[in-house]
Amino acid sequence: MLAGVVSVIIVAALTVGIFGFVRSLGERAQATPDTTPAANASTPTPEAAAPPSFDTAAAADQAMAVLADYSDAARATEDALYQATQKLRSATTAADADAAQAETQQAVDAVKADAEAYRAQITADAAGTNTQPAGGDVAAQMAYLHQYVFSYNSAEWGDYNPYGGDCTNFTSQGLIARGWHIDGTWYSKGAMWTASKPWIATAPMAAYFDKLGFGYSTEADLDRVRVGDVGLFSWGETQAGMDHTMTVSKVEYVPGGPPVVSFISHNSDGEYRELTHALYVEHTDSTVRIYHIP
Repeated sequence: MLAGVVSVIIVAALTVGIFGFVRSLGERAQATPDTTPAANASTPTPEAAAPPSFDTAAAADQAMAVLADYSDAARATEDALYQATQKLRSATTAADADAAQAETQQAVDAVKADAEAYRAQITADAAGTNTQPAGGDVAAQMAYLHQYVFSYNSAEWGDYNPYGGDCTNFTSQGLIARGWHIDGTWYSKGAMWTASKPWIATAPMAAYFDKLGFGYSTEADLDRVRVGDVGLFSWGETQAGMDHTMTVSKVEYVPGGPPVVSFISHNSDGEYRELTHALYVEHTDSTVRIYHIP
């Protein structure tokens, strides 16, 4: 009898102990925070950077287009503009694009300022000798030349092609359209053989430009050439002297190299006759003076 009672007491004690231990484990589980991410919880990720809000390639092209009118800026400022536009083209975020656009605009302004300072300088250098108006309307000059490059305005100015060439006569007409005026040395009354030598002949035109105090570039240094300047050529295969006159119609920037300069002219009529092709393919061992027109 006593043994049975003792057995019951032992079983009861063991039961209470086991349940107490289990309950203690449950309480510990509730008290310890669960640091394991829930299966359905998502880990936050940083927000993706916003893309550019404008067409960066188009903006870069527009910025580089300024060199068409300001090719006479110093090469260093042109290179800085090119480098800025390359950053702009490669920008992939709004922040990078905005920063590159600001840098590009600063480079554009620098190109314009440098070219305008250069033009002011060559105008000042020739102020004591130049009797023609400085500046002028280059757009009107080029519009005239493009209008009459293939269909000559011979009714007004004649055509000297049958007598050695109309190239200088054509260039002179362009300068009149730009705003130049006839003087006692450089003139034409319109009809054939009423023009002075500097109006219709290359070497006399060069002498006239020299008298006006204009500087010039050669084929070895094209940094300051711009549209509206006048090229006077000496072909290597002919006897010594100047042979041909053309007006600069385009100057194209080339990264890491000299610009591509093209001309508009009569005699082998063309709107964009490329300089090196004229010097070394159409002719041989030739040279050019490209006079900077203030």
